[in-house]
Amino acid sequence: MRPQLLKITSGPSISFSARKDETPYLNNNWHYHPEIELIHVMKGEGTLFAGDTSIRFKEGNLILLGSQLPHYWRFDEIYTQKNPMTSLIELTQFCEDFWGNEFLKLPENKNLLRLFERAKRGIVISEKIAVKAKLLLSKLIKATASDRIAILINLLTTLSKESNPNYISNTHNFEFDSSENDRINAIYNYSLSHFKRKIYLKDVAAIANLSTNSFCRYFKSRTKKSYSVFIIELRVGYACKLLAEKNLSIKEICFNSGFNTFTNFNKQFKFLKGMQPNEYRKRMDLE
Repeated sequence: MRPQLLKITSGPSISFSARKDETPYLNNNWHYHPEIELIHVMKGEGTLFAGDTSIRFKEGNLILLGSQLPHYWRFDEIYTQKNPMTSLIELTQFCEDFWGNEFLKLPENKNLLRLFERAKRGIVISEKIAVKAKLLLSKLIKATASDRIAILINLLTTLSKESNPNYISNTHNFEFDSSENDRINAIYNYSLSHFKRKIYLKDVAAIANLSTNSFCRYFKSRTKKSYSVFIIELRVGYACKLLAEKNLSIKEICFNSGFNTFTNFNKQFKFLKGMQPNEYRKRMDLE
């Protein structure tokens, strides 16, 4: 599936981008870029597709996405509708070689090379590391001149201390076909709009302009998983959000997430999360 190549503006007076974005939902499509991207979600939540996996993102998350990793930030509808809730992110985007071809070859920078290699799968930064990194990112956005370089190095050095990365994607090897950009966007948008109810394969196949059998083969060949597994992942991810909010009973969450039976909900949740929904909620209470 072919994500769109997104061209990121730096400008004649700066070598990389660092900024706040009050309308992050505008780049609401499947895209990629040569720049490494670090995003702090200050306000908002939704679903992030990165590589071959989707996760729920929420306020406070700090996420590192590597060069050329296809991704899609889909903010929930309350942040994109006519009178939206406020969404806000802080981010920096930079090419690996913006400081020259020799800089990363220095022996002192082996940690940065390892970080950039890990980032090709996408990483959700742990809270322990993120506390300092978020402060540095905010400082970077306000910095000028050579202070920007010094702070960025400090920021990346902090991120490189992550001992057990929480990877997003299972792989970082993707083949791009420009003719498929609109198709995969249509599939993802339809799925995110309908996963809370029963989805018929014939309907999503029609969105992709394929027969049902062709759609099943197409989706699995591109994502390495069946469409049914993909939908279950979306439903369980949404259930995790509802469990953390603690406003609904577990049975209500089961049906609000698109599952038809409580038994299947428990089974699929445990398969993906390694615990029952009630155990997951208890862990959220302890955090």
